[in-house]
Amino acid sequence: MSHMPAGMIAMFLAMVVLAVMYSMLYRGGSGLVEGARFGALIAIFFVCTFVIHNYVNLNIGLKLTLQQGIAYSVEWLVVGIVIGLIYRPG
Repeated sequence: MSHMPAGMIAMFLAMVVLAVMYSMLYRGGSGLVEGARFGALIAIFFVCTFVIHNYVNLNIGLKLTLQQGIAYSVEWLVVGIVIGLIYRPG
């Protein structure tokens, strides 16, 4: 519990970074479509870096690896869509 504030600050910083990255990649299309595209890219990144990393290094098994991959993919797709729907270029 003593590390929880640092974790929350890190999560907030990560969200800010993702929002900035989205604004840099924004091509002017529909927020829903652009957000879904961005979320899919982030999902692929997380699956390749975290899920497969856990499978290789922690030996968690194929079933759990697939479940994590699906969960991360859905989660980041939704996050990308939400960012896309909120973002309004200046």
